Amino acid sequence: MKFSLLEENLNPALAHVSRFVSAKAQLPILNHILFATDSGRLKLSATNLEMGINFWVGAKIETEGNLCLPAKDIAEFISYLPVGKLNFDLNDHQLLSVKSAKASSTFTTLPPSDFPQIPSLDSKTAFDFDLPVLAQSVSQVAFSAAVDDARPVLTSVLCRFSSDNLTLVATDGFRLSVKNIKLVNPVDLKAGDDQLTLLIPAKSLMEVLKLSGSSPKIKIGLTPDRHQVVFVLEDLELVSRLIEGDYPNYERIIPESSSTKIFVNKNELAQAIRLASVFARQSANIVRFSVKKSSLELSANAPQIGQNQISLDARIEGDPLDIAFNYKFISDFLSVTKGDEIVIELNQPLTPGAFRDQSDPHFLHIIMPVRLQD
Repeated sequence: MKFSLLEENLNPALAHVSRFVSAKAQLPILNHILFATDSGRLKLSATNLEMGINFWVGAKIETEGNLCLPAKDIAEFISYLPVGKLNFDLNDHQLLSVKSAKASSTFTTLPPSDFPQIPSLDSKTAFDFDLPVLAQSVSQVAFSAAVDDARPVLTSVLCRFSSDNLTLVATDGFRLSVKNIKLVNPVDLKAGDDQLTLLIPAKSLMEVLKLSGSSPKIKIGLTPDRHQVVFVLEDLELVSRLIEGDYPNYERIIPESSSTKIFVNKNELAQAIRLASVFARQSANIVRFSVKKSSLELSANAPQIGQNQISLDARIEGDPLDIAFNYKFISDFLSVTKGDEIVIELNQPLTPGAFRDQSDPHFLHIIMPVRLQD
């Protein structure tokens, strides 16, 4: 195997691929990156057995071949080299020489036959999707997914595709985000089904967004065994396992009506939450919402610090009410809203509250309240 390419092309590619190397691998090969020649380009591959990546880089290929290099070592080494041409040459003893303008080094390689195969896309299940729409929608729901594996199904985002609609749902049991997307360009599922439902790990979707760059389109499909999903972008493929299990019936916890509605300015609410958080952090993150006739009062109490109270101008429809929420959940919701006005729909102190962005009727966020102890 013999090839050459520019350091300024290889370095960022290794930085991306290295993120998918297993941090605590029991198999030594999972600490490595697979280098392989592919149709006149160099393909870099890595996997942690949950996610895998194929990343293509332009290179001058003199001799075809493949090899495995330790990810941390090769990525760090290449990052220290100056920009310019690099020459790679694998000898008969499986030692790889790396030469730059003023440096020459040798790396021990592992046989590529030990590297796990990263499955490819089944073209029969693939369809194109508008990437900016997907990126915005994922950012609105993924933060609500659970981060621990106590209930693996809650670490996923429910993705339900139909020919003209996509519904994304995420919940950790304390909050719920739902986003419905009406597709301008109908999706051809090519799978013989009216809809396709996938449970995709939230962290996998977030990785897709990190790697997407400015691409206008993304191709999505399944592997032949339908146990993994593949995202295809320009010069890279990301493969993620699908989570198996029954997703909670999220629709039953969405309130059908409300006895109290609060219309409040987003920026003013966000500022009030930030002020209250200084005190709430010392008291289980609890912020009390006191709904008055024409205002919304937020308060937080921390015995070791003091207490905070702030009144916001708001339009109130319905009955006065006292209710409490975890301020972090509200901050997360506000961070992904675009409009100037927020609507909060409430019923009772211990029933879920619905939070809406007036500028986006297709986005809904539900937060479970915290029991107040006077």
